[in-house]
Amino acid sequence: MSEKPRIIRARYDDPRVTALHAEKDAELEPRYSAYYAAHPEYQGRSDETLDPETILTILLAVHGNTAIGTVMLRALPDRLEVKRLIVGKKYRSQGIATQLMQHIERDAAARGATELYLHTGSLQHDAIALYEKTGWLRLPHLFAPYTEDGVSQCYVKQLVPH
Repeated sequence: MSEKPRIIRARYDDPRVTALHAEKDAELEPRYSAYYAAHPEYQGRSDETLDPETILTILLAVHGNTAIGTVMLRALPDRLEVKRLIVGKKYRSQGIATQLMQHIERDAAARGATELYLHTGSLQHDAIALYEKTGWLRLPHLFAPYTEDGVSQCYVKQLVPH
C-alpha cells in the first residue's frame, strides 16, 4: 500500500467495524485456547461487554473502499481507555496501528485527558511490542475489570495537552 489510509469516524454498529472485530476474535481465540485449557478458572473472566454508551470515538482506517483497521476510545468513571485496536492481517507492518493510536491519543487529549489507558492480553506479543515502542508504560498492577483473568497486561501513556 503506497498511500496512507484515511482515518474516519465510524459508528459502533458500522458493519466494517463489526467485521474487523470478528477477524480479531477469530485470530485470538486459538492463541488463548491452550492457556484457558490449562487454566479453566480464568475462562471468560477477561470477556467484557462493551457498552456502546461508554464509547466516545470509533476510528476506522480506510484504504480506497476497504476498511483495514479500527480503534475505540471508551470513557470509564475514572479514566479514558483505548479499546480494540485492530488492523487487518494483510495490512499489518505498514504503520496503520501507529497512525490509529496517534489519532485516538489526540482525541483523548482534546477531551482534556492527561493520560490514557489500555489493556491487552499477555499472549499478544505483537500488540505489546507496538505499545512499548510507542511510549506506553506497563503498569505494575492491573486495573478493573482485568484484575482476575490471569492473562492481562495494563498500560498507561502520558498525553500532550492540546
